[in-house]
Amino acid sequence: FSRGHNVVDKLYKDFQRGALDEEKVRSGDIWTELFEPSDFFIGYPHYLSLCIVGPSQADAQAWAGFVESRLRKLVSDMLGRSLPLSKIQLWPKKFDACVADRSALLTHAQRANSITYFIGFRVDTLRMRGNQLDIERQLTNFRNFELSRFSPLVPGMDVLPRAFAVKELPKICFEGIYEGGKVAAMKRRRVLIEADPKRQEAKAKKRLAKLKKKMEAIQKKKEAAAAKTKEDPIETVSN
Repeated sequence: FSRGHNVVDKLYKDFQRGALDEEKVRSGDIWTELFEPSDFFIGYPHYLSLCIVGPSQADAQAWAGFVESRLRKLVSDMLGRSLPLSKIQLWPKKFDACVADRSALLTHAQRANSITYFIGFRVDTLRMRGNQLDIERQLTNFRNFELSRFSPLVPGMDVLPRAFAVKELPKICFEGIYEGGKVAAMKRRRVLIEADPKRQEAKAKKRLAKLKKKMEAIQKKKEAAAAKTKEDPIETVSN
């Protein structure tokens, strides 16, 4: 998947302002960024996987189609509006794999007949209360008010969530997107973090504060030395 909406929105705004680079337009280079690999799987600190399982292939397909049709409601309405998040995004491509925790009581058939979607999000620390993000309540509401509408609900149909930090994401998330897989993706993540203007500004402020503290320490030493010189009596040498 390409970068998509964010880049298109930037190009549109540049077009409205008449700020497009004419040379890039003529050469076609203006579209290069649009078709670069997406940074979704390195762009968020937190991720939530949803593993959709069924007892058979036919059941899993019917169940997955129903769940997929309601994922955007989960992301935009139930999670996006109810939790203290600054940003949340659903990766639209499914993975034909089950990344549910190994402790989950799933049969071999359920793990074989499963697909997984990923959601990336950032926590708004200013709106956060306590240390825990109560995602489980929203997922319970999603099951009770949305998924319960499916009929017939066969035993073995389920949706299993799992939380990941960005560095904990499984390797399948990076295959086919980054040449070099997860290792290359993490290197690119570090480059993007270092290039972030907010991070650069924070580092500059930190360096400035450190320098200021050092200069204050030097000034105090000078003042202490000057005070000591005034206090010491002048020694005279007698013949």
